[in-house]
Amino acid sequence: MSVFIDKSPSFAACSEQRSRNLSEGILAGLVAFLDAILIFGSGLLVFFIYVDARETDVLPGYVVALTMLTYLVAQAFYVAGLYDFSAIRSPAQQLGKIIAIFLVVIFVLVTAAFFLKISEDFSRVWLLATSVSAIVMVFIGRGATVRVLRMLAKRGYLTRNILIYGATTEIQRVLEHFRRADEPWNVVSGIFDDRRSEAVTELNGVVVRGDLQDLISHARMKRVEEIIVALPWASLHGRIQEIFQELSVLPANVRLCPDHTVMGILSRSIDYRYGLPLIGVLDKPMSGWHAVVKRAFDFCVSGAMLLLLSPLMGAIMIGIKLDSHGPVFFRQRRYGFNNELIEVWKYRTMKADQQDADAERLATPDDPRVTRFGSLLRKTSLDELPQLYNVVAGSMSLVGPRPHALKAKAGGELYEHVVGEYAKRHRVKPGITGWAQVNGWRGETDTEEKIIKRVEHDLYYIDNWSIWLDIRILLRTLGVFYSQENAY
Repeated sequence: MSVFIDKSPSFAACSEQRSRNLSEGILAGLVAFLDAILIFGSGLLVFFIYVDARETDVLPGYVVALTMLTYLVAQAFYVAGLYDFSAIRSPAQQLGKIIAIFLVVIFVLVTAAFFLKISEDFSRVWLLATSVSAIVMVFIGRGATVRVLRMLAKRGYLTRNILIYGATTEIQRVLEHFRRADEPWNVVSGIFDDRRSEAVTELNGVVVRGDLQDLISHARMKRVEEIIVALPWASLHGRIQEIFQELSVLPANVRLCPDHTVMGILSRSIDYRYGLPLIGVLDKPMSGWHAVVKRAFDFCVSGAMLLLLSPLMGAIMIGIKLDSHGPVFFRQRRYGFNNELIEVWKYRTMKADQQDADAERLATPDDPRVTRFGSLLRKTSLDELPQLYNVVAGSMSLVGPRPHALKAKAGGELYEHVVGEYAKRHRVKPGITGWAQVNGWRGETDTEEKIIKRVEHDLYYIDNWSIWLDIRILLRTLGVFYSQENAY
């Protein structure tokens, strides 16, 4: 059996602690880095063995040639799809492409050297030996990568946790495919369906765990990244929009598996993953290297800001203690990534005995609960500075949708009751500042329009994220930072 079926609660608890989700983007980057090392290293090794290690005067020319060879091969690999996960997991099937790309790149470099009249500066034996050894080393490296990936997957350290919606006969085809495939990193941990029969507790050894809401809860608990909707399309009429609307709150890839009756119509728009024809409906935001870059950016910038602002933060702490009795910091539970509860740190701006942990009553102009020094902090947004600790710890980001208190309301209604897409904000980490805040949608939400506009801007940010957008928002935040508009 090639796909692991998670049925044991004890194993599931253990697995959750040690497993890591398989990120195809990060794996592709690591394989590309490994290819570059092997190609460059092969050329250097041949140089020192054949050309002569003592001929250091010609070494720079060979290093330049090797750098160009490595870069062009890596770029050609990328264009040819050799860094797609389907190619990485089947190196033997890609050997022909690897050889062909090396031959084309070598031809291009030799032609360029001929026209530049520098071909005589390089050993032909070195070029041939480097090409052969690099091809062999890249192929061996790919094979070793797959072996390591399989070993980690079988031990539960690197997996792709998959949930399936649809406990019908259609799912039998999907599960049979997973069983035949030799891919231990794919873990089908549950089947869900609102129309399931209570008598059906498992299908092909996979536990039927509940309905759509159970799927969402399970996905959040297990940090699932892949969800497959596999229902007969005839039964989806009038229901499909509702299903994907429900699943859109999850930070996961959601894919639709068409049944055999529509394969002929959709064959040109199908994305084949795991060897199955699937249609991508929702993509996980900020995954792979994007998530790595954003986390590195958050950690470095917030750490530097804590150091630079430490004198100011110390002065604020003294000001709070001199102005009123009570603690310096105020911790409030708010919804964070994946709708999980986090504790957000702020400077205390209200009287100690009148703080509102759940924000059942939002602050208003001239609010009697706000201290004199607290009013200054709120107007300048300096009360938010302790959230840099949240960013360093990883529960928040510098830029993202602002985390809201549990019982925050707009026009007397809870936010999630006002905006149907409200929970989509939780597909990414919340931020200290965000696209909504720099566009004027900050402060009190006394009308439903204000929270609707804030959510619209938050969803725009999620759909259009880039590290440059984060930098742009941070720079614009400097201009908003000391603005008193909508802050009290």
